[in-house]
Amino acid sequence: MNYEIVTMPAMTIVGAELHTTYMNNECYSALPAFWEKQRKENSISKIPNKMYQDVLLGIYTDYTPDFSLTSGYFSFIMGVPVTSVEAIPKGMVVKEIMASKYAVFTAKGPFATEIGKKWANIWQNKDFQRSFTHDFEWYDSQSTDDANSIVKIYIALKT
Repeated sequence: MNYEIVTMPAMTIVGAELHTTYMNNECYSALPAFWEKQRKENSISKIPNKMYQDVLLGIYTDYTPDFSLTSGYFSFIMGVPVTSVEAIPKGMVVKEIMASKYAVFTAKGPFATEIGKKWANIWQNKDFQRSFTHDFEWYDSQSTDDANSIVKIYIALKT
């Protein structure tokens, strides 16, 4: 499986948060419903001080110590990197993402299908040790064409 190793600087994220789990396949229905709710409410457009106007992150974080595909919980934050945390919209959270080393995977092609395949490959990959601190999907202007989307998936590594 192809990936590159990069070091990313710290980021401050503002966004909407969902707590969920892989147990009983809960996240497979909770995550799409959460995305849809945020789209309908246009919540990301309400966040001030965006670092980039065309970037959206899907962050997987706050994994419980017993986290796996069969136990434990995690938080998912749909948010954006910001330059300031003044005037946070009601119902939004602030998440500090520390500087870290990441394995970066690129999903290319039909949006949902290719991202799902890439995550399945990541879960099976034993070439690196995940830190389970904060992983994220990076969506930008290259991610808008469903048939030809490009989404980067950043997996935080143990150092």
